[in-house]
Amino acid sequence: MIIIFICAIILIGAIVCDIVRRKQYKPSAQLRELKQSLSPEHATQGNSIETYTNISQLIPSLLRDIDCAKEYVLFQFFKFEKDSLGMVVREALMKKAQDGVPVYVIYDAFPGSIVNHSFFREMKLYGIEVHRYNPVLPIPSAYSNNRNHRKIVVIDGHIGYVGGMNIAERYLKGVHNGDWRDTHLRIEGAACQQLQQVFMDDWRKQSTTTPHDTTLHHATPHYTIHQAQCPIQIIASDPEDSTPPILQAMIEMANSTKQYLYIQSPYFLPPKPLQEALCEAAKRGVDVRLMIPKRGDRSIFISYASRSYLKPLLAAGVKVYFHTFGFIHAKAWVADDKIATVGSSNIDFRSFTQSSEVNAFVYDTIFAQKMRQIFEQDMWYCDMIPQEWWQQRSFKERLLQVIVKPFAHLL
Repeated sequence: MIIIFICAIILIGAIVCDIVRRKQYKPSAQLRELKQSLSPEHATQGNSIETYTNISQLIPSLLRDIDCAKEYVLFQFFKFEKDSLGMVVREALMKKAQDGVPVYVIYDAFPGSIVNHSFFREMKLYGIEVHRYNPVLPIPSAYSNNRNHRKIVVIDGHIGYVGGMNIAERYLKGVHNGDWRDTHLRIEGAACQQLQQVFMDDWRKQSTTTPHDTTLHHATPHYTIHQAQCPIQIIASDPEDSTPPILQAMIEMANSTKQYLYIQSPYFLPPKPLQEALCEAAKRGVDVRLMIPKRGDRSIFISYASRSYLKPLLAAGVKVYFHTFGFIHAKAWVADDKIATVGSSNIDFRSFTQSSEVNAFVYDTIFAQKMRQIFEQDMWYCDMIPQEWWQQRSFKERLLQVIVKPFAHLL
């Protein structure tokens, strides 16, 4: 009994300390400016973009940019695994730190990363500044479920990466039935300063002091003016947000689109306002298409939970596609050949209420057309679900959907 009492006191103390810590933290003014609703007015000008649809395309470019870094490297991934791919990337970061270039790494301290603690500890021996985001152990707190799902790289203030890919060998090898399909962006231009602000805000949550802080914030971008002048708006969301800005931006995309809206997401557990916005768009004649995996990557229950939200969309005329080859992990939207977004945010309650996310919203016709073409190419690996599918589901399908839907907030 005494042991239980002591454990309870410790747990309560940990929760109180965590709450106090979070109240003391105040987001930077720059990050508050990033949390704006969808608007070209908040976009940076003069950016160029490269798009990657699998990690084998991304890694060579990323390693090349790290090798060319002169001032600093900011590196943040939800998953940075201790495997063959992770080792290659870590080696590049450690070499750059040995060359005297400041390197800063943030990794999310979700339970699975505990086994990789030595992997990150060795980085510190080479001079890399490393922070675990929101450690879970040894004592869990009220905020243990809040994770940092962002994937951000900023190099010298003018080259940046953002999207859905993590650093892990499994994304290179794929899954049992095919490739791992994802979408990631390399940005060169002023938008990288906005990505940098998001990274620095996360850094301050874990540390009261930041070496070279002044250098980072006042570094003068020395990027070349490119032919592609893509206006880009970086939008960040955090669990502290009462109305997640990324969710708000997605709803605004659905409400403003006039011709088509194509969406790719590995999970589909939408809050009601977003679900309603998609249905209303389809009802007013917009060609709304949703692409989700036929099979989940983690649990069969997530797939059934996603399908439980499809009934009103099918009834409204939304075209639903099950991606059947491998696993599609892309988080991408494109509308009317005018606007597209790629980032870390899934369409689920975890991304909108429990995780820190970041998306790039691009207001550019050429980029939007490219994203539309990528979607259309992916359709070759999909089965379109007819409206009658809902009524024709098997008893097992119906039962599992009924069972798992009440737990959608937890998946």
